Amino acid sequence: MPEKIRVCPVCGNPLPGGMTGLCPSCRKWEESALPPPHKNVHAAVVLSFFFPGFGQVYNGQYKKGLLVLVATISGLYLFLVPGLVILCAGVYDAYRTALRQNAGTLPFSEMHLYHVVLYVLIFILVCFGAMSVSSVFMMQ
Repeated sequence: MPEKIRVCPVCGNPLPGGMTGLCPSCRKWEESALPPPHKNVHAAVVLSFFFPGFGQVYNGQYKKGLLVLVATISGLYLFLVPGLVILCAGVYDAYRTALRQNAGTLPFSEMHLYHVVLYVLIFILVCFGAMSVSSVFMMQ
């Protein structure tokens, strides 16, 4: 996704480094025409609750999202309580990360389509793997 260039709303010239404030061309003190990027905190929470780790992928932290996914499914498969604890921790982490990105205390990270596709593939593999292992134990 191409980087958005901030421009002066008065003269339309690009602002150096995406800054806001004093335009070097027209010398007007104005805010930039583009708003800062924003994450939907509620979307991060809901995605992370229904699809463990997807809230992290939404926040641009795909490695953490895949780790939360595998840990939650493993915890739910082995013992119910550890899986629920990991799920709740993942939901809270997605919430806090989205808040921190919106506040500017954490660098903003974009969600990329290939991370979503990778997450969906691993989600399917982990779920089917857990079901196939449980069917082997049920047959015995």
